[in-house]
Parts: sequence; structure tokens; C-alpha cells
Amino acid sequence: MENYLILLIFHMIGDFYLQTTKVARCKNAAKGELCGECQKCKNNIWFNGEYLRMHSVLYIVPFLVLYFVAGWKSATGAIAILLATHILIDATACYFNKKMKQTVVFIIDQMLHMGVLCVILHIFGFNCDAGRYYEALKIVFLSLALIMPCSIMINKLIQDIYPNSNETGMFDVGSMIGVMERILTVVFACLGNFSAIAIIITIKTWARTNDLKETEFRNKYLLGTLTSLVLALLIFIIYNEL
Repeated sequence: MENYLILLIFHMIGDFYLQTTKVARCKNAAKGELCGECQKCKNNIWFNGEYLRMHSVLYIVPFLVLYFVAGWKSATGAIAILLATHILIDATACYFNKKMKQTVVFIIDQMLHMGVLCVILHIFGFNCDAGRYYEALKIVFLSLALIMPCSIMINKLIQDIYPNSNETGMFDVGSMIGVMERILTVVFACLGNFSAIAIIITIKTWARTNDLKETEFRNKYLLGTLTSLVLALLIFIIYNEL
């Protein structure tokens, strides 16, 4: 299991932490006010090949570690498959982002990527002998999963339900509050003090008392907060099952 966990950590680093908001937006040929004078994305294209290739190359960077823990042929074969399948899956996701809800596409996209990792592990049978570091790997997985993947999914969900909402970045105040909220949720869950999670909601509600008078903001607030808590608890459950 530790070998798949390592591949999953590499996947999250490459797919989320090495992909900037600009690259994510431009590879989808998403035009808007943030594009400025850029005219690279035409009306009839559903992905921008330049940014898709850029993201795919950056995605495989963490997997280069495989050259140190596996044979040259195995590492090269695995990375070649990862690069090819990532371009294919992301290009398909870019197409369906314009046809379906982004949240659904995001979930299917991630499931396909994780499926590819399973196939690669089965074909090449990597053995990193990292059993002694398994608990540390679990903590790294937990930390990575709580931050960017959750923030991106919440943003996509809000954009799907409220298309006119402004796109928020990773370092937006609301996103950072959400990250801290999920971290505290997991900490309280690890301590078995689930009732303390109510403190998080109470503090957020108190701070937003005046804003909550507006119906649309109240709905977005509840949607974002509850989704954030659910994702944090799901990740905590996965962490315990690893």
C-alpha cells in the first residue's frame, strides 16, 4: 500500500501544487476578464495545447524520483504512460468542462488518474521499501489532500451552482480560512473531540453575521462551509483506513 501512496502523493504534487491558477484556466481555454489582451484561445477551441503540454510536463516532474527507486526501463515506461494518459485525460476533461458540471468532471478526472496509477503499479511492480516511513507518508498525504484539492473542488462546486461568482484563487482569504477550517476539523477528529468542530462553525458564523443577511451569500457560505467539513471528514476516514 505504501508504494501506491507514494504514487498518489506524486500525483497530487504534480496535478495540484505544480499547476498554477493561470495554467489551469488557460489549458481549458477559459476566456474572461483575467485574460487581458491575450487572444490565444479562439471561440471554437476546447483546450489550449500549449498550456496543456506545459501542465503535463510539470505533472511528471515528481515521478522522476522513480529513477532512483526503480530500474531505468521501468521508470521510463511508467513516466511515458503517465505523460500520455495525463494529456489524454486532461484534454477530455477540458472538453467536458464546457458540456457538464465542472465538479462532476473533476471527480471523474481524478478517479481516472488514480486508476492509471493502479495500473502502473500493477504493471511495473515498484517496491520503494518505505514501510518504516508509512506513518509519515500518511501525514504527507493528509496534508496535501486537505489544502489544494479540497479548495479547488469547493470552488468548482460554487462556480457550477453560481456561474456568475468571481473565481477565487488559492490565496484568497476565503480559501485560506477554508484550509484552516479543514485542518482544525481533522485535528479535532484525531483527538476524538468531534463536538469541538462546532466551534469552527460558530466562529465563522459570528464573523460573518452582517454578510449572512444577504440570501445568496448565506447560501454560498453554507455550501462552502458544509462541503469543506464533509471533505475534511472524508479525508480523515481515508487516512484512518490507510
